[in-house]
Amino acid sequence: MQVTQMQRDEGKMAPGLAGAVSASLSKVPVTLQVILGAAHLPLSELMALKSGSEVKLDVRPGDPVTVLVNGCKIAKGELYVLDSEGDRFGVKISELFESAMPI
Repeated sequence: MQVTQMQRDEGKMAPGLAGAVSASLSKVPVTLQVILGAAHLPLSELMALKSGSEVKLDVRPGDPVTVLVNGCKIAKGELYVLDSEGDRFGVKISELFESAMPI
């Protein structure tokens, strides 16, 4: 794909090319992570963790969370409960960053 000097100088892509790039990028897989909270525990408890162990985090519904895409901060959000059992959570985005920031 070749972009002309005029297109680079204007900071714009030809309309057909912009649509093709957008359609292609929409299919690129990314990793989405939400940093919920932290836990403080002695090293002995950490070493005793195994599959099925539970670790209590210092987070509650309404607390702020950080949203990452491919390891970069892209947004802040708020944790909320999705169902009446309280075992499924969601994130309501409260602020999107203009540019991704590495953590």
